[in-house]
Amino acid sequence: MRLASGLLCVLFSFVSAKSIFDGSSPHHVQRRDTKPKSNYTAVIGTKLQAFPTWFVSAGSNVMIYCKTHNDEMKYGDKVYLHLTWTNMRPGNRTKKIVASQPASAGITFELNSVTHEHQGVYTCDDNGSLPEVYVLDWHRMLWVEDAPPKASMEVMSHNRSQFFSNEEFTLGCQLPDDNTQWKMMRFNDWTGTVTECPDQVYSDHRLSCTISPVYLDSYRMYWCENTAGDRSNSLNVSIASVTVFESPPLPVMEGEDVMLRCLHRDKKTKEISFNFHTSYYKNNRLIDNSLGRGPFEQEGNFTLKAVTKADEGVYTCKMPESGGSFESWLSVKARPVEE
Repeated sequence: MRLASGLLCVLFSFVSAKSIFDGSSPHHVQRRDTKPKSNYTAVIGTKLQAFPTWFVSAGSNVMIYCKTHNDEMKYGDKVYLHLTWTNMRPGNRTKKIVASQPASAGITFELNSVTHEHQGVYTCDDNGSLPEVYVLDWHRMLWVEDAPPKASMEVMSHNRSQFFSNEEFTLGCQLPDDNTQWKMMRFNDWTGTVTECPDQVYSDHRLSCTISPVYLDSYRMYWCENTAGDRSNSLNVSIASVTVFESPPLPVMEGEDVMLRCLHRDKKTKEISFNFHTSYYKNNRLIDNSLGRGPFEQEGNFTLKAVTKADEGVYTCKMPESGGSFESWLSVKARPVEE
C-alpha cells in the first residue's frame, strides 16, 4: 500500500510515510496482561491520545500522542516506546511500527489529510528491550467515517450505548443487499483485538448480535463489514458497574428535543433507578445539575431543547451516590431542506 508523499509527518521520530505504510512486517495484535507479574522490578504505564478526536472525516488532521506516566523508577531514558498501527483491511490485519522514541521523550505523530488508509488500531507499547520493566500498553481505533456508510448499525434493545455489566443488549446492522458475506465486528481496546461478534443472526437483510457483557470498564466498538471492504457506521459501547449515561446512540435531527439521563444500579439489589441528584457535563464543563428544577423536569433528567450543531459534543453525568459515567458522543445532523 502506498500513500502520496506528505500525508504523514512524524515529529521527534522522523519516520517517512512510505516506510510506515509501504512494505511488510506482519504481526498479530499483542494482548495485554491484566496486571504485571511479580518478577518485574518496575512498572510503567502508557497513555495514547488523539487530538481533536479518534473519529474523523477524510481530509482531517490528527495528532496522536504516545507517552508514559507513573515512571517512578525513572526508566524512561532506557525504555523505548513503539507506536504501532494495525490496518483495517478485512482478513489481513497486519501490524507495523510507525514511530519509536525513548519513553522519557514520548512520541508525537501527525497525520495530515487523513484517508481511509490511515484508519486502524494504534498501540502505544515498548520494544521489549528491557524485560525487567513491565510496560502497560494502550490501544485505540482511528476511525475514518464513510459518507454515507454502506450499512447502518443501531442499538435494537435500548436507546443508549452504555450498559451495566451482565445487562443483555442487542445490536443490529441493516444491510444494503442480501449479500451474506457481511459480518458484525468488534474492537476491544483492552486487548487491541478485532474479532467477530459471536452468535450473529441474519434475517431479512439484517444482522443482529446479542451480548451480555461480563467485564467492567471495557470499551468496545462495533461495526459491520464485508469482504469487499464496504462497511457500516461504527457504534461505541461501554460497560460500567454502577453508573450509566443514557443518550441517543445515533445522530439526532436538528430541532429535536433530546433527553439525557443518568442511571444508577444498586450494588446489592441490582435495581436500576435514576431519581438522584445528577450533574451533567459537556466537553468536561458543567452544564446542569438536577437541583432546583422546574415542575416539568423530573429529577435526574436533563433535556436539550431544539438541538443544533452547537449541542454536538462529548457528554457525561455524575452522581454523588455512584460517581461518574463514561463519555458519550452526541451527534446532530442537519434537517433536510424542504423543497
